[in-house]
This record gives sequence, structure tokens and C-alpha cells, in this order.
Amino acid sequence: MSIYFTKEIVPDIVNGDVSKIIQSDKSDLPFGGQDVLFDWTEFQIPSGGAVLESVNVYVMGEDGGANQDVDMFLYFAKTVNGNAPDSLGVTNSAMTTAFNLPTALIGGIKLEGDQTTSILKGPAFGTVLGGSPYSAHGLVHRTVFAPEDNIQTGRTGFDTYYVCAFAGGAFDFSTGVLADGAVTDDSATSITVKTVDPRKCFQIGDTVHLHDVNAALGTVKSMTSTNITLNAAIAGGTDIADEDELVNANAIRVKLGFSK
Repeated sequence: MSIYFTKEIVPDIVNGDVSKIIQSDKSDLPFGGQDVLFDWTEFQIPSGGAVLESVNVYVMGEDGGANQDVDMFLYFAKTVNGNAPDSLGVTNSAMTTAFNLPTALIGGIKLEGDQTTSILKGPAFGTVLGGSPYSAHGLVHRTVFAPEDNIQTGRTGFDTYYVCAFAGGAFDFSTGVLADGAVTDDSATSITVKTVDPRKCFQIGDTVHLHDVNAALGTVKSMTSTNITLNAAIAGGTDIADEDELVNANAIRVKLGFSK
């Protein structure tokens, strides 16, 4: 009897450098074809191997709208000699490193944003890309996940794997969510915002950045149409200027379905 389970992976697309997502003057900085969307991101599944049955990816839309209908490429990897695969290089640029990719690679999937069999129509903001072993434009075969030489690579009872993504066209992660007034109180947890309803661009638990500061402000606790409340005081005593743009480090959510 098969056992089915799902795993959600929420990559950090900022990865310590917000300038790869948006320019310091708040001008958009779209990703182009074959640019790295996010570097290898670790996830764990119950040990003993599994078969990848389905993939669904939610992508935040530009400024709270729907995203462009463009392709995305996901690749999956295991450890090499007990270590994570080499970094792909700089986000929002072509791959420059990851020299051990041939050894680490498990498989990949192309999610075709311009095909009705892969993109799920209807959402007014964001895009949902889907694929399964039986779709015409998703996986063309099941992908088997097995740890390196059957070595336990994660927590007890779990094995560690990795996922990364490349853009097949222009992805734009500008939110258009602007601060409505300055915030200079080091104990502040609340940010009043304007222009775009933040609930179209952020989820509870997402990490918030400013457009010109690499350090994160914190994570989202709650939102209204004109407010973001963080789980703790704004990190590092960072001052927020009027009309600073807020950036979401977790604009992509990958949802994988497995069987054992």
C-alpha cells in the first residue's frame, strides 16, 4: 500500500542581497531567461526513498498582480560526500559555479507558464504553476529520490535533499507596497503601508526587507489592507523612510507531492 505525503519549500530569493531583487532607487529588476531564481534550498523527507508525483509552485505577481505566463525550471539534488551541492552563483544572473551538479543531480522539471496544462488560470494576483507525471507539459516521468549511497543525511528518520530554480523568462518581484510615513522607533512592530494591499504580496511568516537594506526587518505576524505587523521589533533598529518599498524574500512557494 502506497503512502502519500507533501512537502512545502519556501526559498529565500533575497539570500542576503536585496539588490538582486530590486534596484536601490525602487526601479524594478526583473529576472531574465536562464537566470537563477533561487539557489539550492534544503528540505527533508522521511527516510527510505520516495517518488516525486506532483509539483505545484506559487509565484508572487508583480505589484500585487498576476505574474507573466513564463516557464520555470526546477532541479533536485542530493548530497555529495555528505555535503550540500555547490552554490549556483549569484541570484538574478546566469549560473557560474555548481561544478558538482552532475554528481548531485537527481532530476528536474520544466513548468511551462505559456501552456494551459501547466499554468492554473484564475488567480487575480500571483501565478500557480503545476506539473505531474501525467501532464503534457510537466514531469515526463516519475523522479526517484534516494539518499547518497543510502546514507542518512538529515535528522533521525529523515533524508536531506535540495531544490533550485531557473527563470524561463521575465519574473518581477517588485511588490509596490510602500511605507506610508517614516518609522524610526526601535521598538516598533507595525508598518503602515499604501499603494498595494500587502496581502497580495506577503503571507504570514514571510520575511520582509526594505528595497535598499540587505538585513531583514523581520517576519509577518498579521496584515490588513494598510498595515503589516511583524513578529518582533524591527530588526537592527533599521529606520524606514516614507515610501520605502517593502520586499518579500519568500515570493516563491514550492509544493511537492511524494509517494513511498
